[in-house]
Order: sequence, then structure tokens, then C-alpha cells
Amino acid sequence: MAAAFATVEDYEKRAAVTLAGARRDQVEVYLDDASALMRGHIPAGHTPDPATTRAIAIAVTRRVIANGGGYRQRTIGQYSETLGENGGLYLTADEIDQLQPDDSTDPDADAAYTVQLVDGPAWRDDPADYCRWLL
Repeated sequence: MAAAFATVEDYEKRAAVTLAGARRDQVEVYLDDASALMRGHIPAGHTPDPATTRAIAIAVTRRVIANGGGYRQRTIGQYSETLGENGGLYLTADEIDQLQPDDSTDPDADAAYTVQLVDGPAWRDDPADYCRWLL
């Protein structure tokens, strides 16, 4: 199994928490799951920037920790809370885009260009007509 893109220590630093026991194990597993999910969106032969993959893995893990049930809203007694994000493990469109390579196959693919016209041989007739003459 491939290593996760981020460690529990990376998560702790960014979330400003210290984890122990079952909670630490849970974050470790979520980091593994987030990394596996991310690998499904990375094209073969491409290696994204390690800082980017670490940041995305932590963001995905923080989302699932914050809202693991996928709630949009919850009410307990008179207390009501609307959650801004879906729960569960998922990548946003922006995160998926960050895992893709820049299109370097043709650096001028989206650039303007000029086509030069040259004088060449006159228009050729239909080759089929030429073949009939030979028969």
C-alpha cells in the first residue's frame, strides 16, 4: 500500500490539535483514504507537487472529521446549525484540477498563430480522372 500524502503530524500542525488513541488512528485512516481517493484522479506518469498533495489530503480529512455524517443542517432542541459543506470523503473540482498536470505537450496550443501561404503547384484534378486516362 502506498504511503499517505500527509502524516498525522502534518494534520495536527494545521488543525492546531494534539491527537491520541482512537482519534489519532481515525485521522491516520482518513489520510490514507483521502490519498487513495486522490490517486484515482492523478494521471499515470504525473507526480503532483508534494506540498499540494499534502494540503489536499489534509483538507479532505478535515472535512470528513468536521462533518463525517454529511449533514447540511442539524437541530438539537432549540439549537440549529447549518453546515456549509457536504460531509464524507470527496475532492472538490478545484482540488481535482490541482492534481492534473499542466498541458505542456504543446506550450503554444492556446496561442495565436499565423499561417503563411505559399505558391505551390496548381490545383490538381481528381486523381480518379488521372487513373481513368491510364486505363
